[in-house]
Amino acid sequence: MQLTKNFTLNEMTYSSTAVANDIDNRPSVAVVENLKRLCVNVLQPLREHYNCPVIISSGYRCVELNKKVGGARNSQHLLGEAADFIIPSKNLKDVFEWLRLNLEYDQLLYEYNSRCRWIHVSFHSGLNRRQCIDNYKA
Repeated sequence: MQLTKNFTLNEMTYSSTAVANDIDNRPSVAVVENLKRLCVNVLQPLREHYNCPVIISSGYRCVELNKKVGGARNSQHLLGEAADFIIPSKNLKDVFEWLRLNLEYDQLLYEYNSRCRWIHVSFHSGLNRRQCIDNYKA
């Protein structure tokens, strides 16, 4: 199912951890609508601005998958309101800054751990908080 011109439901729900652990990560209709809002309002405009692929590393996570990957109990990934991504050909700090200044979001995190860096962004249909943290250790 196509959510926007460049984003599919499959890429927003795929998880190698879910596949490896036989976890059913199929979203509800309400979650699909949230994923579509996230793509329409944040990810697609980002894709169009940079004119290159936005690689989603984590989108929707069911409760079981969220526990398996060590996600927060109140993670917006559980609602289909959040995605973690990279743009391999771009400086992530520059992408983070452009997103901060130009798009609506609820939460924007420049995240890292001992192995890699990525951007976490969330969006929901209510009032977005515009919470921004540019150095968040995951």
